[in-house]
Amino acid sequence: MPKIIVSLPESGAITHELTDAEVTVGRVPDNSLQIEDISVSSHHATLTLGEGGDYVLRDIGSTNGTELNGKEIPREEDHKLQDGDKIVFGKIEASYVSENPAEARPLPEAEEVNAVVASSSKRPADFANASPFQKKKKKKDPVGTALIVLAVVAIIGFGGVIMAILNIQPPSL
Repeated sequence: MPKIIVSLPESGAITHELTDAEVTVGRVPDNSLQIEDISVSSHHATLTLGEGGDYVLRDIGSTNGTELNGKEIPREEDHKLQDGDKIVFGKIEASYVSENPAEARPLPEAEEVNAVVASSSKRPADFANASPFQKKKKKKDPVGTALIVLAVVAIIGFGGVIMAILNIQPPSL
């Protein structure tokens, strides 16, 4: 059984099973599928059961339009729905779920890029490092260096004292 899953901003996703031959979509209560959102027209679109068990979408003159898979559909024009189609009624997103597998869809056409290639490149005179991290500059710390030297001298002196103690011979009798 085909379904339409409507994603509402405040209440999350709501699943509607499509059982009627014609389902009307709109903001007012006399629609089969009521979507209470200001961007949805009072009578926004219709879903009509087509051949093969899938529905046909038609925008019936809505104010904010209807999109199917990212493209706005013209008013009063039929569009056969397939499993996985993404629909936007005004600003409300919905997805169509069907038991029939979707046909292969064509890839979108490549758009022309209006990029201009520079004829030459040169470093600006006021160029600075663009990195957000500052370079660490090595600072000379004379106090820290003196402490390290003093610690090394103390360790060597301590080692000398230990060696001298170990070399002491007991007195002979």
